[in-house]
Amino acid sequence: MIDAAFLPFALAFFLGIIVKAVDWLDDTKKSKNPLKYLFAIIYGLGIGYLISTASFSMLFLAAVVAQVFAKKIDTAAHRLGVLATALGILSFGFPPFDPAVFVYFLVFAFLDEADYIGKLRPLTEYRPFLKVAAFAFILLGRWDYFAGIIAFDVGYELFRLLQTNKKRR
Repeated sequence: MIDAAFLPFALAFFLGIIVKAVDWLDDTKKSKNPLKYLFAIIYGLGIGYLISTASFSMLFLAAVVAQVFAKKIDTAAHRLGVLATALGILSFGFPPFDPAVFVYFLVFAFLDEADYIGKLRPLTEYRPFLKVAAFAFILLGRWDYFAGIIAFDVGYELFRLLQTNKKRR
């Protein structure tokens, strides 16, 4: 049986896969497949649940807010996902709000959403700022922020890798 403490990280991993699936359907395939809307609702409610319950909730809340303010929620499916996130937070409850932690992660999440050019272009693709900010929290004894964002990113990158390898065949 899976330890309950592991579940938020497993959910973050799963949500990374689902978010990237919606990205892929919207951005890469330009698909009209209605499944992307179902996936958006699933990831939105899941992220809402994480924000409401996980110990690393401020990181995910900051990431969602940064994407909205950076105008990265640019498709109907992702708008539905953000709406589902908000409804999830309303349904599952507001997390304990720590303004300092929220603003800290918001700044780094916003840096991840910038479109860099030239030699800095890899920063746009790999989005390292939020991971580095979460890693710094390990020094404060809070490994959960880093584990949460890494779990999400591993799921996200796993989907990307599978799609890249599928194209090569």
